[in-house]
Amino acid sequence: MAKKLWKKPSIILIDIGKCRYCQKDMTNVESFVAFHGGDKAHYECMRKDDYKKLIEKEKNEKRLSQN
Repeated sequence: MAKKLWKKPSIILIDIGKCRYCQKDMTNVESFVAFHGGDKAHYECMRKDDYKKLIEKEKNEKRLSQN
């Protein structure tokens, strides 16, 4: 068996695109989520957006229940 002449890199860094929410470049070493359709986002950005949507939904429900 022939000996390998090249050494495999220990960390492979790949650019995966821009975040859906903050538009910053992301790499594969960051925590991220992938959405159906090919969009990707930082996990923290997605979490913050979900929290904002939840608060907005609760405000709308509270306003509707008062009427």
